[in-house]
Amino acid sequence: MVAAEVNVPRVRMDGFGFLPDDSREIVRRFTITNKNNARVRLISLGAGIQSITIPSNTGDDADVVLGFDNVAGYLKNRYIGRIVDQISNPQGTIGDPSSSKISGCSFDISNWDSYILGERVVMTHVSRGGSFGDLLTQVTYSWTDEQKLHVEISAVTTKPRCVDIGLCSVFNLAGHGMGPEELRKHIVTVNADRWTPICIKSRLPTGCIEDVQKTIYDLRCPTWLSSKRLRKVPGGGFNHNFCINSPSDRWCYRFHARLQHPESGRFLEVYSNHPAMRVYTANDLPDLEKVWPPDLDDEGMNANVIRESRDKIIGKDGLPYKRHGGVALIPQGYPCALNHANFPLNILHPGKVYVHKMTYDFGDLNQ
Repeated sequence: MVAAEVNVPRVRMDGFGFLPDDSREIVRRFTITNKNNARVRLISLGAGIQSITIPSNTGDDADVVLGFDNVAGYLKNRYIGRIVDQISNPQGTIGDPSSSKISGCSFDISNWDSYILGERVVMTHVSRGGSFGDLLTQVTYSWTDEQKLHVEISAVTTKPRCVDIGLCSVFNLAGHGMGPEELRKHIVTVNADRWTPICIKSRLPTGCIEDVQKTIYDLRCPTWLSSKRLRKVPGGGFNHNFCINSPSDRWCYRFHARLQHPESGRFLEVYSNHPAMRVYTANDLPDLEKVWPPDLDDEGMNANVIRESRDKIIGKDGLPYKRHGGVALIPQGYPCALNHANFPLNILHPGKVYVHKMTYDFGDLNQ
C-alpha cells in the first residue's frame, strides 16, 4: 500500500512574539517555502524579512540576511530588515536605537496587519500623519521556485506628500553571521553612471549629480568589497545614492545591481522600477576591535578598554553583527528630492497610487 503524499502548505504562519506594551499584540511570522526547500521568513513587525535561506553550490543551506531571533532585537536595532520610510530616514543610521529621524510613518517599529493570500503574504499599515494626511501602505511578498523574491509596495494618501518607501535588508551571501571577513570576498556591480554626493557630517545630499568615472564610486564593473576599498570611501564605507541607468526618462523596471560570493557560488540580482539605489556596507554596526573612545590615553584611562557590551548588536543564533558585516542594496527615489530642483520628485497626490516594485533574484554562479 502506497502512503498518500502529504500536501505541505507553501505558506505557513506562526507567532514570532508579542509587543512589549500593554496591548501584548502578537507579531506574526510567515514562512514561504519553494520546491527547492529554499525559504523566506517574514514578520509583521516592520513588514520585514527575518530570514532568507538558500543553498550554496555544495548544497549547504545558509541564511543570508541579517536579522534577530526575537521582537526585542528588532525594537532595539532600528530599520534592519524592514520597510523604511526613506523620506524621514534618507541616509540614516541603520541598527542604531538612537536614530530618531522619524516621521509619522515609523514603518519599522509598527506591527502591520497581515494575512496570507494564495501563495503570497500581504501586509498593510495606516500612518496617521496629522497635517501630512493619512497614508495607507500595502506590501505584498511572493517567493518563486526560481528563488526570486518579488516585493510590491503600494500606497495612497489623503493629502499631497512626498513618498519614498524601501526595504532595508542587509545581506551577507556567505551567511548572516559570517561578518566582514566574508563580506570582503563579495563582488558588487551597480548599473549607475552617476551618483549624488553627500555631506559626510549630515549624510544628506548636496544637490549635485556627478559622474562615477575615475572615482571610488565607479562600481559599473565587478568590484571586490575589500577592506582597502572601503577605507578609501569617505565615511569609512559606502552609504551613498547611485542614479540607476534607464532606457528612458520615465521611471521603469530595470536591473539595479548584482552581488556575488564566488566561494559559496551564491549571487543576488536586484531589480526595481525606482530611479536610484542606496548602497550601504553596514558602516554603523559596531567595530568590536576598535578602542573606544579614541582619546582614552588623554583621560588617563586604560587604552586597552574596548566598547562596552551594550554597544554590541547580537543577531540571530547569538552571533554578533560587526561593522562591514553585510551590504544593503536599497532601491529608492532620489533622497531629499523636494529640496533639490534637479532631482526627480516623488510627490503622491490623493487619488493616485504610489507603486514600488522590487525583485531580489538569487542564484548559483555554477548553473
